[in-house]
Amino acid sequence: MSTMVMDYVRDFMEDVKHDRALQLKTFITVVLSITGFSLFCVEDARLHKANDVVHFTQVWDGKGERKAHKEERFPVISICPTTSDFEGQIKTLTCSGYGPNSFRSFTPQKQQIEIGTISSATELFDCFTVNEAQDYVGTNSSFFIKCDITFNEVVNQGQARITTWANHDVWPHAIIQEPIANTYRWKTVMHKRTTEFYMRVKKYDFKGQGHWFANLEYGQQLLWNSTQDQGPHSSFTLGHEFGMYEEWKEGKLYTTNMMLGTVGGMAFLLSCLNIVAFAFFAGLLQIDRPGAGGGYGGSGSAMYGASDPTGGIPQSAPAGGSYGSI
Repeated sequence: MSTMVMDYVRDFMEDVKHDRALQLKTFITVVLSITGFSLFCVEDARLHKANDVVHFTQVWDGKGERKAHKEERFPVISICPTTSDFEGQIKTLTCSGYGPNSFRSFTPQKQQIEIGTISSATELFDCFTVNEAQDYVGTNSSFFIKCDITFNEVVNQGQARITTWANHDVWPHAIIQEPIANTYRWKTVMHKRTTEFYMRVKKYDFKGQGHWFANLEYGQQLLWNSTQDQGPHSSFTLGHEFGMYEEWKEGKLYTTNMMLGTVGGMAFLLSCLNIVAFAFFAGLLQIDRPGAGGGYGGSGSAMYGASDPTGGIPQSAPAGGSYGSI
């Protein structure tokens, strides 16, 4: 088998030495092959560069959202004072869940939480945690949790701050599963008013698993009248924004199939160019010089001049190989 291949290659090389048309064909094939391989390398590099980072595309899953409406659990809420200057700054905390034909009373649990400051230091605060079991479920954005806070001392920079997180046993794939020390994850509850907060929940589908992230946003601030404004007191509500959550799916900007399609299209065009070039140099396409009468022969006005002893068409030598001009 190897001897036959070597004989084939030897005959081909012998033909190339003597056949001008075959030399042109070989040259065109080599050039276009190198060009095609270069294009493949460029597209392959583009594929890897586009997918070096993870990309997410927002989608809408009606079935998934209807399912979430039936089991949208409220997150765990932590309520802390804004300063550690006064021990036991929060005197009492009363929280309840409300919704259409729904009422739930919560028992806040005391918890010590470290919170950072803008100077990068951290302080330990005496806080309260509500809904740690995450067993309060709202089926739409009409459900909310309301908390009333009474303080022992009044300070100027606000009385309390809150953050939300997930219980790992309930939401094992939630991104935030404990109170965050970063001060920018906390929102201030101002004195003598009701501050509304809403959850902007996002679901990220990554490697076949949904990961949940809830960002706490400010809503309205409702000032109290003189009857409500009795002593150091404030309140807040927490609910979900309309639509419950946004869903984002992992995706690729440039896939392997896209790359192969691009390279395949280029390969087809290069093949067509190769055929045209073969036909041209073999005399199958009659392309006249400007001002000539067209055709081969006749006063030498064809593309290949009649003064050429071969009539203008490349001729092959009588080599022993199987390759000759067309």
